[in-house]
Amino acid sequence: MKSIRTIAIVLVALLGMQGADALAQHPRHEGPKHEPRPEITEIVSDLNASQKRKLETITSQSKERVEKLRSEQKAVRDSIGRYMEREGDQSRVLYPLFDREAKLQAEISREMYATKVRIDEVLTAEQRKELQEANRRHHKGRKK
Repeated sequence: MKSIRTIAIVLVALLGMQGADALAQHPRHEGPKHEPRPEITEIVSDLNASQKRKLETITSQSKERVEKLRSEQKAVRDSIGRYMEREGDQSRVLYPLFDREAKLQAEISREMYATKVRIDEVLTAEQRKELQEANRRHHKGRKK
């Protein structure tokens, strides 16, 4: 009888941890917002008009795609949060939602990397270095 009780306590603890993870991802429980990143055209000096147009197009299209994916991801996370709060075994519904959330995060990461590659193709080596330095400073400032 003790082993059944122990197993039940462990399961409750694990479910509580999963619930905490879902709540941490829930919009009402997001961490502090970070300063918005300046536009590349504001960071990199000596861009010519053609480069500016190309960069503006690349970044606006990417921003639109990422916002759409993040909106879908938020909806999935909201659903996860609602199902996590329900009693009983919700794994039949939750497991596909977990997979969908992970897939959306992968799509966001791929989009961001593809955008970086497209931007790098527009910039000169010196401009890419300037952008990398600005990104390092931005990330260093966020870790404080």
